Amino acid sequence: MKVIFLDIDGVLNSQRLVEKKSNEKIDINAVKLLKNLIDKSGAVVVMSSGWRLWFDDNMATEDVEAKYLYDILCQYGIDIYGKTPDFSTDKIRTKRTFSDVKAKEILAWLERHCEVDKYVILDDLDLKNDRINANLIQIDGKIGITEDDVKRAMNILN
Repeated sequence: MKVIFLDIDGVLNSQRLVEKKSNEKIDINAVKLLKNLIDKSGAVVVMSSGWRLWFDDNMATEDVEAKYLYDILCQYGIDIYGKTPDFSTDKIRTKRTFSDVKAKEILAWLERHCEVDKYVILDDLDLKNDRINANLIQIDGKIGITEDDVKRAMNILN
């Protein structure tokens, strides 16, 4: 099985989207690029974003923001296979230093899913772990995911 570990902020939305002062919180072009990656690779999506905390264990939405994201992903035929565990603490959430635990969360998810043979991580953060960073496509959070990022992700997945 192939997996895409997906961050949302900086990947499916960006500083550019915020600067437009749009009500949109998700860049539809970025969603289309993600869908293209899924279709070409056959990978499933596992949320590694803080947005995953607004989903229950069955990936049902528990928040208006999550419902918004879920509806857009569904509109483009993108299913969320699962989510990584949450190892963040109050200190991490307050300081927004999620990169301190993201690699551990992804590794914990992988340990429970031995069927994964290839994976890629789409995130705007350096995840501070050599093993994880070998599979990381570090997205420029100012612009979000690009066609070049998708090509690099395909190289990892295929």
